[in-house]
Amino acid sequence: MGKIAGIEEAIELALTTFRGQKDLDGKPAVLHSLAVGMAGKTQDEMIVGFLHDVVEDSDISFDDLAEMGFQSHIIEALRLCTRDKSVPYENYVDGIIDSGNDIAMQVKLNDLSHNLHRGAKTEKKAQEDGDTALYEKISRINRKHEKALETIQSKKK
Repeated sequence: MGKIAGIEEAIELALTTFRGQKDLDGKPAVLHSLAVGMAGKTQDEMIVGFLHDVVEDSDISFDDLAEMGFQSHIIEALRLCTRDKSVPYENYVDGIIDSGNDIAMQVKLNDLSHNLHRGAKTEKKAQEDGDTALYEKISRINRKHEKALETIQSKKK
């Protein structure tokens, strides 16, 4: 068996995956992955946090992650945190909750918290700038994230 991939490999992969990409707020996309990873309380939560958008937003597969040395329980939490766009968002969130996977639930809470923090700033700036289209888009996303956060918090043991 090869080397087990950990925090450093997860950070390197996030940096490589999101290099040059920007978020809706115009900041480097990798900052979100780094923030979600840093919010983790355990090494596993940190690894999953750093990687939580990698499969969803790139050509990297779960099999690729396994070949890179990420452990099966990390990949399982990532599967839960990776949304299939054909699945309604509420069903995706319910799937995380129903799994009982503590790592996935905590990473999703960290993800939603960071999304709401940066979303509130972007929403305010769009309103101040008179960018109605962006304001409406961010407002809609923020409401969806608020509902998901409340749902997970209410069902998390």
